[in-house]
Amino acid sequence: MSPPFDGGGEDDEEGKLTVDAILESEQRMNAVGDYELDLSSRGIKEIENLGGTCDQFDSIDFGKNEIVKLEGFPKLRRLHTINASENKIEKINGTNVSENVPKLEWLMLQNNKIRNLVDIDEIAKMKKLKCLIMKGNPVCAVENYRAYCIYKLNDGLKMLDYERIYAKEREQAKKMFGEDDGKAAKAKTFTVGKRGGRDEEEEEEAKKTKKKPKNNAAELAKIKAAIANAT
Repeated sequence: MSPPFDGGGEDDEEGKLTVDAILESEQRMNAVGDYELDLSSRGIKEIENLGGTCDQFDSIDFGKNEIVKLEGFPKLRRLHTINASENKIEKINGTNVSENVPKLEWLMLQNNKIRNLVDIDEIAKMKKLKCLIMKGNPVCAVENYRAYCIYKLNDGLKMLDYERIYAKEREQAKKMFGEDDGKAAKAKTFTVGKRGGRDEEEEEEAKKTKKKPKNNAAELAKIKAAIANAT
């Protein structure tokens, strides 16, 4: 179990991610053989001071914190998996993740507060991405959300929201958006509550009634194995 997070000192702001807190956090070899830093369940509000990791980790777990924006990454050339599920992330657009984490393959953002398709455009800059988990975000209720993601993200993406992407879906997405760039531009203005979307209360109710997919290391190992064997 990870040690209690105290912000690194009595004088530090509550929920602050300090270098000392990073160094004292659990470091382990996870079930899929990645060297992982566990920063989950610490009350962290902002990603910072990751230069203190000296780029030694394949995976960082930020799950179950209070993070509101996916930003603050230094240049981390080794890191390929980020788990930021169950936070309060509202925005990705305009961040530096694609530039500073160039080998990112796995991005897990389940159960956050992302509402706009424009944030998918930022994720599309992550050219190595193989798996994206957005399940539980309000944006998932936007009309044609899955088709838009498949259209915008690179052909290397194998899985979206725990479901494999098939060639037929790619073709349909290109027909839907690729023949008219105006459709894609217009799609980015869709928000929850418009054009088939649901408001926040309905989204919360839907999350309560749906069984949440497991996000543990054993299941990720199975998913990675399936992707590795996919043609």
